[in-house]
Amino acid sequence: MSGANETFFTVVGCMDGRVQKAISEFGRTKFGAEYPDTITEAGIAGIIANNPDPKFVENLKTKLLVSIEKHHSKGIVVDGHQECAGNPVDDERHKEDIRRSIEFIRNLIENKIPIIGVFVVRNDESWQAEEV
Repeated sequence: MSGANETFFTVVGCMDGRVQKAISEFGRTKFGAEYPDTITEAGIAGIIANNPDPKFVENLKTKLLVSIEKHHSKGIVVDGHQECAGNPVDDERHKEDIRRSIEFIRNLIENKIPIIGVFVVRNDESWQAEEV
C-alpha cells in the first residue's frame, strides 16, 4: 500500500533503459504524480497489439490492478520507442501497436483510469517522449 502523500502513475513499456527517464518525466508532468509503477517487457506494445498469450494477459491485468487499486494510479502511459530490439518495426507501425495496446488495456481494466500513448524518439544523444 502507498502512503497518503505518495502519488503514482503506471507505465506499460519497453524494458530499454535508454527511454526510462523520458517516460518518467512525461508521466510525472502528464498525471501530476511522482512515482511510476513500471510493467516492462522487451517490445511490449508489439506483444499486446498482436494477440498476446492468455497467461501474459492475466499477468498484465494483475499488475495493472495492483497499481490501480493499491497505489491509486492516476493514469497509464503505454510506450514504445525508436530502435526497439523487442519490436523491430518502423516508427509508424510501432505507433499503431501503441494505439492498439491502449485499446486492449482500456478493455482489460474496464476504462478505470486514463491511458496515454507515448513514442520515444532519439534527439542527438537524448530521448524525448511524444504523445501519440
